[in-house]
Amino acid sequence: MINKNVPLIPVRYYLKLVELLIARNIPIQIFLEELHIDIEQYLAQPDLKVSISQVEKIIQYCLRFPVNTDLAFELGRSLHLSSHSLVGYAILTSKTVEHALKLVTRYFSLIMPSFKASIYFNKNQQAEWLIEPELDMDQSVLNFHIEAIAIALHNNLNDLIDSPFLSFSIFLSLPEPPHLKQINQLKQVRFHFNALNRPSLKITLGQELLAYKLPLADEMTLKAVEFKCQEQMKEITQSQDFPEWIKMILLNTYQMPTLTECAELLHVSTKTLQRQLHKKNADFNGIKKQVIILKAQERLSHSSASITQIAYELGYSSSSNFSRAFKALVGLTPEAYRQQFQ
Repeated sequence: MINKNVPLIPVRYYLKLVELLIARNIPIQIFLEELHIDIEQYLAQPDLKVSISQVEKIIQYCLRFPVNTDLAFELGRSLHLSSHSLVGYAILTSKTVEHALKLVTRYFSLIMPSFKASIYFNKNQQAEWLIEPELDMDQSVLNFHIEAIAIALHNNLNDLIDSPFLSFSIFLSLPEPPHLKQINQLKQVRFHFNALNRPSLKITLGQELLAYKLPLADEMTLKAVEFKCQEQMKEITQSQDFPEWIKMILLNTYQMPTLTECAELLHVSTKTLQRQLHKKNADFNGIKKQVIILKAQERLSHSSASITQIAYELGYSSSSNFSRAFKALVGLTPEAYRQQFQ
């Protein structure tokens, strides 16, 4: 679990929030001083981090004002690919929308460490991109972030796609907001509220959209930017538990990476990674088994995919092998688990 008081979240997103508050004539200076936030310093260095605890207090303060019922919507509208720093440039230089989607899933912790991203493909070969919180938050703060992220991702997809004929859907756990009319005016997207049974949002994209070729694709630039992303991941891992980061990497990828691939992503040697895991009384295969079960539980409770399809997604050779492994660890068969928790 992420420590709420550790500065992890890039302040650049919340600088946009400050701009919106100023435009609405809402006083912020005294409040920022209470939180020990030097706004001039953050404006000069937008990659500085704030803690989740600070973010919660900022959002709660904003929501005191009735005029701010649509603030999450407006914050999301202000965030484009350029707002995501290195990850934004990596997305722009990807080959296709599917490639960009997998890349941003891998590095989502550099964008918003308090949330995790994962991607699946359903029986209709649509991509289902799921964004979920990584820790407990105040409900109003959580809902604020889910809406802002959903609108920002809509913006980002529209930054990439130059075709009026390609559209996608966004499903949210939130109830319909007071500013539903503004949301329904957004192009190339259909929003579905009260559509998920856990706090989260999900974007579904069809094959035609996934295969859309991006005009700024540049393999050399992408490699250079990805290297810098990996450097940032390395900096973060130096102050975090390696087992937790391995778990997060495995959770956030569609195809399970190997130990060597995880080491490359964290920019350490395989031996160093094994040594760091051993210090925490953990090993790669043990973490991988945990993640496979977590992914299985998520798919069983959050999708209509068949047991066989889920088994193959998770690397099992048959649904019977998957069912035996699942029951041994969870105590229920996959069918019984789905019936109880979906």
